[in-house]
Amino acid sequence: MAKDFWTPRVHPIAGFQAGLLMTTYFFIAALAQPLMFALFFRDLLEQLHVHLPQSVTLTLGVLAAGAPVAWVCLRGAEASIKSTVWLMAIETLVVLALSSTILVVKSSQPGAINLAPFDPHWAARGFVGFWTAMILGVLAFCGFDVVSTAAEEAHAPRELLPKAILLTVVGIAVFWALNAWVFTLATPDEQVRQYTQQGLTAVTPMAQAYWGIGSLMVILTAFTGLTAVTISSMQGTSRIVFALARHGLLPKSLSRLTGPKRVPRNAVASALAAMIGLDLLSLYVFGNGLDGFTWWANALVFFATLTFLSVNVASTFYFWRCARPRFRLFSHLLIPVAGVLANAYLIYAAFFSALWAGDWRTGKSVVVACLIVLAVQVLFVIYTHFIKPERLMQGSPIGVDCDS
Repeated sequence: MAKDFWTPRVHPIAGFQAGLLMTTYFFIAALAQPLMFALFFRDLLEQLHVHLPQSVTLTLGVLAAGAPVAWVCLRGAEASIKSTVWLMAIETLVVLALSSTILVVKSSQPGAINLAPFDPHWAARGFVGFWTAMILGVLAFCGFDVVSTAAEEAHAPRELLPKAILLTVVGIAVFWALNAWVFTLATPDEQVRQYTQQGLTAVTPMAQAYWGIGSLMVILTAFTGLTAVTISSMQGTSRIVFALARHGLLPKSLSRLTGPKRVPRNAVASALAAMIGLDLLSLYVFGNGLDGFTWWANALVFFATLTFLSVNVASTFYFWRCARPRFRLFSHLLIPVAGVLANAYLIYAAFFSALWAGDWRTGKSVVVACLIVLAVQVLFVIYTHFIKPERLMQGSPIGVDCDS
């Protein structure tokens, strides 16, 4: 394709920076799950009348969360994907069963089933509260794009992966909107706040109220769901680390493939070790798993939103430079521009404005830490550009050539 004044170009350092952003995004997504796993692990021990110091219980929970993830991820992409599908299917069925039970019980109480949770006037702390909650709302959509990192290990990725991502995003939006509505009807706001202040999850007491001893099923389902999310996020993290190492942008040992299924075990093992280490450090710093999870969830949204913003920009550049015949004004320019604006505003309103208005523990400290990590990444990219520029001049491993 002939190059002209109107053909935008992206410097290789932009791709390197995007890779670091996406790695951080997927890694934090994996890192946050064992902390929540540890909370449910504590609930399980309490149900079984096993009483241990909270620090011991949460530490055991983090270690227990890492064991199945390590076993599955080190077996390869196929095992990871199959395990994730089965675990998420189990969680979906149990959540639907609990929601159905709540609706049946509430149906016998006059006025108990209503649409008040959908009324914006019920939002606490007004507009600031809405954007603070939006952080966790965005969190619910983080991770679906992790499937793209397995493109080299999938059949017909160009045709199937985009469809899979879009269908699951739409499906989960409907699923969680309806189930969140039911859960809101089941537990008063004041009670949820009390659980949060105590470092507890609200879903276990809610399940106990409606299922009694059957709430054990919810705890076990939480284990399966959180394990599935950790597996998929760790899968994405290790594959991007592997790809960057393959280009010489990270230590070469991380690009080594082993076994008949050619698994990047060094990349997987390194990411797993970092995940467990930072989770244990979080427990030590915050003293409870819920604040640790909240801190990392807030940080996750920052890097996820930056990644989403970058994807919108990349979409326009790719179709204009590399696939001009397929370029469409609406799909490849107007929608990406809208996506950039929406994500930029989300970063401002939900991250900088809402979190900075919060306390230091899980608000301001997140903003400061994320900006420091981003600055370190940028400096590392600039260092590579000036000191080892040859590492940024290699061809794409998927064979895309935009210069012809």
